[in-house]
Amino acid sequence: MEHPGTVYHVIQRGNNREFIFDKYDDKAFLLDKIRFYKQRVGFTLFGYVIMGNHYHLIIQMHHSPLQKVMQMLNNCYSKYYNSVRKRTGHVFGGRYKAIPVQEDRYMLTLLRYVHQNPIRANICKHPWEYYWSSDNAYRRSINDLVDVDIMLNFLSPNRRKAVEKYVQFMSLEESDDFESLDLIGDESYALAVKPKREVLQRKRLDEILIETGLTLEEFNLVKSGSRKRSLTSCKETYAKEALKNGYTLKEIAGNISLTDVAIHKLLQKERHSVSTDNFAD
Repeated sequence: MEHPGTVYHVIQRGNNREFIFDKYDDKAFLLDKIRFYKQRVGFTLFGYVIMGNHYHLIIQMHHSPLQKVMQMLNNCYSKYYNSVRKRTGHVFGGRYKAIPVQEDRYMLTLLRYVHQNPIRANICKHPWEYYWSSDNAYRRSINDLVDVDIMLNFLSPNRRKAVEKYVQFMSLEESDDFESLDLIGDESYALAVKPKREVLQRKRLDEILIETGLTLEEFNLVKSGSRKRSLTSCKETYAKEALKNGYTLKEIAGNISLTDVAIHKLLQKERHSVSTDNFAD
């Protein structure tokens, strides 16, 4: 079941992973239809990339269901593709994957993953070199298709500084753990996961994490479950503040790719340290 207002990472592949976007006109046609349905149906598009045999969207639906938009988009492209190549049969490899984005601030890491697809495919060395993604929309900080303001405002209220931070963040390498994002979650997983309904005025988990003073690189490491000792203090502060905000150990742990047992031990260690300090000379 889809939930209005939820942000989804959508992945759609060609049938048998065939290259169904191997020509300039193919990618241009798909992009034009994304723009058309955005104007017709209304949704927020945070990012995209069109590769040779698949595409990614970071999309938020408001009124119409995601399923309706994807059906119209894929059906339209399939008719175009089969007509141009004078063929019949399936163009896409089954139903799209739609993975809910549980935390808004995690979208920045997801956006980098999407924009670095061409780099991982050895097509280019830098995200801005690839024409068929939303990367340059963020670097120019304006676009008629991509809604760049939310992500850039998260980085800084000053637009020039926001773009500078965006460029810096996009240049960072992905962690090995995050590399598997494109493969996680099948259809049943994506539709079974419900977005968290935040309690009114309760801070989001990633907001609490950011407020510990992490840099963007450190934030990404913590989110991927890194066990670097230099991050322990921030994890402890994050866990304590999250508990004060009413989150469970399971919720706190899941947000930074740890187990609730690991968070419990982290808090116990912190309490023991405080107790020892109280008896120190």
